[in-house]
Amino acid sequence: MTRESCRWPSKWLGDGGQLLLSRRMLLVSAFGCAIEAQEPELSSFDFSILDEGPTPADLFFVREHFPAPGVSAAAWKLSVTGAVATPLEIRLDELAAQPRKDLPVTLECAENPSAGGLVSHAEWSGARLGPLLERAGPSAGARFVRLSGADGFSRCIPLTKAMHPDTLIALSMNDEKLPAKHGFPVRAVIPGWYGMDSVKWLRGVEVLPGEAPEQGYTRQVRSLLTGARPDGPVAGMNVKSAFSRPLDGAILVGRRFIARGAAWAGENRVRQVEISVDGAKSWQTARLLSQPKPYAWVHWSYEWTIKSVGPHELAVRASDDSGRQQPAERSSQRIDDYEHNAYQTIRVTVR
Repeated sequence: MTRESCRWPSKWLGDGGQLLLSRRMLLVSAFGCAIEAQEPELSSFDFSILDEGPTPADLFFVREHFPAPGVSAAAWKLSVTGAVATPLEIRLDELAAQPRKDLPVTLECAENPSAGGLVSHAEWSGARLGPLLERAGPSAGARFVRLSGADGFSRCIPLTKAMHPDTLIALSMNDEKLPAKHGFPVRAVIPGWYGMDSVKWLRGVEVLPGEAPEQGYTRQVRSLLTGARPDGPVAGMNVKSAFSRPLDGAILVGRRFIARGAAWAGENRVRQVEISVDGAKSWQTARLLSQPKPYAWVHWSYEWTIKSVGPHELAVRASDDSGRQQPAERSSQRIDDYEHNAYQTIRVTVR
């Protein structure tokens, strides 16, 4: 069943088409409508419960483009096709027998607002995609790879990123098999890139020659001279940070408070996290609670000695080892809904 199969070419009586649909078509139509009635899941991670270690699977954010498919592990196969010398079809047990790679990766939805909860962190494990592509033998003109899921969603990424030794075909999440809503039995994990490229319920890997295919998730900018125009694909994650404590609007009692949160920088490492307690007039360095790594968020803390009661405006910003720093505001030229990373501000009251 596909979405297209629900769009009947015949018409009902009075529309110039057939008088009746067959019994089989009525049954299929009813089944198709039931599929269409399902809604893709969208759920956020509650940043206020941020803790050390990976995000539990049942708390990890979910962003589906289409309703989750029903997939059988026994019947599952991964195909590697397209501009290759030797097309492959790999069963799940064959994939599980490949050399295993473990990798901590923070995934963030490209539509996640500043301080939003469409971001989480997990320990992913599986096979590297690169060796499978090498076995298939991409042609000399191959430049992109299309990853297709059983739900009908697909994304194209550069062949160089697909061949990177950290690009995974993941079979487990936090040392457990993938939950259904996180891509069981197999998903892609494209570390350091926004989550839409980490295609869930992965069924097909197609090698493509030529120019990049058109697809969604592109930057859109507008100026007085050129009007609205595309400005390249959304791919690598921006540097970003967020508070887990205190919450916006919190009432604090006392003269000491430890602010906490996390920061991440995609393919780069977080270099520094800074905190302001005076409305971004001045900044102090927070303490990073572990050694920063590419792909993974790092927890931070800041011991705030409170000098006065009343309202206070706090802010947090991060910078990475390539020199990127969170801006105070998003560029006024951006007119799309992606890559929000202006630094977070919150307001608290001290009594």
